[in-house]
Formats: sequence, structure tokens, C-alpha cells
Amino acid sequence: MKTLKINSEKDLYVAAFNLLNILGPVAGVSIIIGTVALGYVQTRPQDLPVTHILTKGGRTFNLKAASTPEQLEKGLKFRSSLNGERGMLFNLGREIYDVPFWMYKVNFPLDIFYLKDNVVTTAVYNAQPCYKTPCPIYKGKVANQVLELATGTANIKVGDRLNIQPLSSAKE
Repeated sequence: MKTLKINSEKDLYVAAFNLLNILGPVAGVSIIIGTVALGYVQTRPQDLPVTHILTKGGRTFNLKAASTPEQLEKGLKFRSSLNGERGMLFNLGREIYDVPFWMYKVNFPLDIFYLKDNVVTTAVYNAQPCYKTPCPIYKGKVANQVLELATGTANIKVGDRLNIQPLSSAKE
């Protein structure tokens, strides 16, 4: 390694300037790469495993469950479709009144069902995608879970008791 010998204050400033000429572009490129990578990660759909099934009208829907605050917030954003017999179950963790949901950055219409102990308390049919804020906010009367399915895939109405089971107990 070469040792830098500084004989005067001017040499110190020249050395600092040369170091900045090297570090500046490296920092700039790092910021650009980091910003692009962060944007990519933030706009990818979340990939949750199928953990529950819903059986309704002779059909079985595979449900991915969102439970953490980050998963609840991301929901079905950025996804291109639900592939027919799939859906998302939002476990709210407790009973909530006037539960707000919106369709911000969701790319396809959904039916939204607010559930309290597997009974539908509110149904929103054909909730449309929203790409700019402010978006319409859909509210459920009371819920401890919210179910989202592709529009028109299940004949579910307010008052219906849904048979949603965790995969482990569904296989037994």
C-alpha cells in the first residue's frame, strides 16, 4: 500500500479533493442502484403461502393470509390477477368497527367481504382498482377478518356463514 506523504496544507487539500473525486461517483452510483432496487422491491406483489381454504357452493378457494401490519398494508397491490380460485384473507387480529379498505394500486376488481367469526357482516361487490389517491374507501360494519376474491367468483351474501379452514385442519 502506498503511503501518502503530506508536506503542506495545500497537499492535504489536493489529497482530499482527489479522494472526493473517487468517492463522489461511487456514492452517486450506489444511491441510484439503491433507489432502483428499493423501487423494485416495493412494487412487487407479496408472495404469501396458501394457508386456508374456503369451500362455498361446491367450489374450493385457496386463500393466502395476511396477518402482519406490513402484509395487511400491501394486500393484493401490484398483483396482475387472482387466478380464479384464489383469494386473500386478512386477519385483523381483533374485532374492528367501520373497517376501512381501499383498492389503491390493486390491478383488478374485487369482491370484499367483511367477516366476524366467519359470518359476512358487509359485502362490497365489484370494488374497482384505484391508481391515484384519493381512492374510495370501503367500510365494513364490523369484522375480525376480511376476505377478497375476484369479482363474481363466489355467490356470497351478507349473513352467510363461510367455511374457512386452515390447511392443516382441512386435510385431517
